[in-house]
Amino acid sequence: MISEKMILPISESDLLFDQESETSATEDPGGVLTKNNTNRCYAGHPGITYSDIFNCTADFTEKETFHGRQVVYTHKGRSGLGLLCHHWNLQSGDEILMPSYNCGTEIDPFVYHGLKVIFYRVDQQAQLDLEDLQSRVTAKSRMIYVTHYFGWPHDIRYLSNYCKENNLYLLEDCALSIFSNPLDSLIGILGDAAIYSFPKTLPVPDGGALTLASSAPPTVQLIETPHANVILKEMLPLIKRTVLRFSDKVGLYKHLPQRFIRSRARDNGATTTSAGFPEIPQSYYFDKTIEKKSASWITRYILNHSCPTDIVQRRRAHYAQLFEAACNTKIFQPLFYHLPEGVCPLWLPVIVEDREAACYGLNERGIAATQWWAGYHRAFDWSEFPEARYLKDQVLTIPIHQQLSPRDVEYICSAILSVGNGQF
Repeated sequence: MISEKMILPISESDLLFDQESETSATEDPGGVLTKNNTNRCYAGHPGITYSDIFNCTADFTEKETFHGRQVVYTHKGRSGLGLLCHHWNLQSGDEILMPSYNCGTEIDPFVYHGLKVIFYRVDQQAQLDLEDLQSRVTAKSRMIYVTHYFGWPHDIRYLSNYCKENNLYLLEDCALSIFSNPLDSLIGILGDAAIYSFPKTLPVPDGGALTLASSAPPTVQLIETPHANVILKEMLPLIKRTVLRFSDKVGLYKHLPQRFIRSRARDNGATTTSAGFPEIPQSYYFDKTIEKKSASWITRYILNHSCPTDIVQRRRAHYAQLFEAACNTKIFQPLFYHLPEGVCPLWLPVIVEDREAACYGLNERGIAATQWWAGYHRAFDWSEFPEARYLKDQVLTIPIHQQLSPRDVEYICSAILSVGNGQF
């Protein structure tokens, strides 16, 4: 059991009580957790709940979330990157500077359109190296790409001014940071454009957004909606998660076969790049057929009925509790030690040397931990960027999403303590 003194103190605004849960946050979910613990909870990704569809307290507004900018809703977050190549008239051979710590899927739209992608250094704390970035700018440079990792902002005020002075576009990747609105830094406001991805935070089958600082409409219009069979396929994981969460509520989840509830990390090691790194899945590469597709009506509906205030509050409270548990282990080192006011954390990212074993231990307990960005784009060699390789090889993410109940969070805390102290 996690005692109260082990829980990170949080502000009153961050404290929450899940009224849908009949179990208080201080009750023991089963003590030390093993793979076969019969008191396990569902700690996977969010499913679609009643409140996602019939939310009477929804406070989402497009103007506030996207800062009053022009918004283009896309089928995938990466679709907006392909649109930008047309909108900004980026030509084959133009150079764009991107962070060396990346997923790979955000690189490929630019590779597809013939642009020359140049990496810049990101340190082991996932902070941008502005000096290294500026040293790589040339006369052929057209754009600088910045990723706000896991909801935490980079202070890009200097970089914004630098881009204006040097006639460069500035693009903010907010795919991991929707609803983050830190008080001391700005996300999605200073760049000439920003992209968002909804499924990373919300229980939706698809959807992203491209926001533009200028009032000029995109030169390529979205004229298609995804086919029904495509959305149905993308709905199936959501439906499974919904069933699992309901089974947990009615007390059946702990009786399900292990093979049914196990949350497995994606196997990125099936193929390797020419440089010898594990390659990203084939589905991560750019698909031209989705570039002109818009977000589905289901996604737009759930987005419009979301409650960002509640989502941020819950995620912050869950992060605080899991952060404290991670700090009381031998192997987990949180990537960030400060949660700024207004940040909406996507996960609890931790550094762990034997990531595969730790991820397996949590997955076996039904917890959707992920070996984050484990794969590498096949067209690039990361030998010049050991810090990025360090992050790609050792960052493990643990769920803190808004649908977790106090009992779920306590269960994950116990699993973190068990796995983090060697009980794989």
